[in-house]
Amino acid sequence: MSRSPDSEAVCIKKSVTDRIVRSAAAHPYLWALLLCLGLNPFYLGSAENVPNNALYIEALMVLAGGSAAITYVSRLKQFIKPIQYSLYVLYFLVICVTTRLYSQSDKKGVWMFVAGFAILLAFYTLAQTKKFKDQMLSMLIIGTGFLLKFYYVFYTSCYTRQNDVHHFGGDNGHAGYMEYLLFNKKLPDFDVREVWQFCHPPLHHFISACWIGVNEFVLGVGHNPARESLQTLSLFYSTVIMITAYKIFRHFKLNGTALFVPLGIVSFHPCFVLMSGAINNDVLSVAFAMGAFYLTLKWYDDPKFSTIMKIAVCVGCAMMTKLNAALVAPPIAVVFLVVFIKRFKQQGKQLFGQFAAFGAVCVPLALWFEIKNYIKFKVPITYVQEMSVESRQYIGDQPFLKRITDFSSYQFKSVYEQWLGENGESYNEFNPLVTLLKNSLFTESIGDGTLGGSKLYHDLAALFFWVAALIAAACFVMMIFNICTKSGIDPTMKAMWGSYYALMMLNFYKMSADYPFTCTMNFRYITPTVIIGAFFMGLTIKRLTEKKDSKAAGTAVSVMTGSVVLFCLLSIIIYLQVCVPKA
Repeated sequence: MSRSPDSEAVCIKKSVTDRIVRSAAAHPYLWALLLCLGLNPFYLGSAENVPNNALYIEALMVLAGGSAAITYVSRLKQFIKPIQYSLYVLYFLVICVTTRLYSQSDKKGVWMFVAGFAILLAFYTLAQTKKFKDQMLSMLIIGTGFLLKFYYVFYTSCYTRQNDVHHFGGDNGHAGYMEYLLFNKKLPDFDVREVWQFCHPPLHHFISACWIGVNEFVLGVGHNPARESLQTLSLFYSTVIMITAYKIFRHFKLNGTALFVPLGIVSFHPCFVLMSGAINNDVLSVAFAMGAFYLTLKWYDDPKFSTIMKIAVCVGCAMMTKLNAALVAPPIAVVFLVVFIKRFKQQGKQLFGQFAAFGAVCVPLALWFEIKNYIKFKVPITYVQEMSVESRQYIGDQPFLKRITDFSSYQFKSVYEQWLGENGESYNEFNPLVTLLKNSLFTESIGDGTLGGSKLYHDLAALFFWVAALIAAACFVMMIFNICTKSGIDPTMKAMWGSYYALMMLNFYKMSADYPFTCTMNFRYITPTVIIGAFFMGLTIKRLTEKKDSKAAGTAVSVMTGSVVLFCLLSIIIYLQVCVPKA
């Protein structure tokens, strides 16, 4: 069979593994962008848009990759030529059969998810490294999270489970805003209060308009596929959020289980899966806001001018995408103030100059659109469009105090968000906290019907809800505990984490009171709380792990790890079922 029974084991050499990891660590956002752009021509944002020659090209790529692997293994194991050629023939036949089965399947997305995970797992298993073990498992977690998001996008239309998008060819909603910029090549020159969703600052809509224009008018992509493929942008933005969360966790030296558990929560949380297919402006604003948060952590350790300029651009662009991203600014300002006070004697003038430059870049980027609208049409800077009280989701007839204190058992009979008159629901969700928990996992658009009406999936969804609720409650408790005790991070960082979380929740409850509609209590307004809660769970695991002789600490870590693993598996199962074509 071979020339040497003692030949090397099949593996990816340490030098190769290390180069891959270093490259991914040095340019993670670039690699994520290239991956998304590379995938786009093969599906154009939807299963219905897969080009006719996509399978042919994919099969050739798989054949080439597999043949290269056989060649590598044959040389490593010193196979004689007949054995090597037999492996080529066998592999070719296997690809022919699987390609045929794949082409006839109506569940191609499942095939791609399983195949993608198999490739990731094979790379993780075969890669040899001592220095980058944590990074390798992190890449497996993030990569699997990416596959779930890609699967969701593949089976999700730009009209499915969207918020305020309306439809292309219309004159309002996010879709209408994008096409207004595309066809008129100018900003709205009217009072934006007159058209639904045109009050938003234009960065996301401008990027989307450019994307549609390049795809349709330069690359010759069809009208509908050019618009469906906007989800490729959202897929990239949601991947950026995963990468930034990883960077934040690593900044605080979380490693091992203390890293993998919070990273798993972020990578598989449904709110980011749903965002990967959403073409409104939420996901880009969160990506920029979390970028600003991470850069502020770096600046706190080493207050460089270049870093504070990056923070200014991130905050400015976050607010130029969606104004409520301004909630990240006060926690950043707290860090700026603390550093200024601490270093005033040594670097006072230098820091003052940095802050002046920050303001000169950030404020115009963040507020120019609102200022323009105020000057021309007297639109309030913080204007929010309101819905009619005639809407079927109006809940203003209930006192706000009752809404936030009523946890009656009937609200938990269904784990899906309830809207009066829709699918037989008898009431509108009204309690902000209960609505948050349901909406964070299923949005307002997922129910038993979406899951195929199966009792098994209904039971899994209920289990998913209660596991997620327990994890969320545990994360909140751990956040309070770590902020109030000596947890290995200094008070400034605690203030930054805590104030950002508190501001988001206070703003959320204020919105729930000021705009009493069920849709106002949407989890997409506070998605960074997932990263914050996950971080404090990781920090707690790190502290417990350091208590090596404590059996109770070990048990607690095992319970948290097991709960999060179950959460991740349930998220995968539920969202594979949500999107898979029903027979």
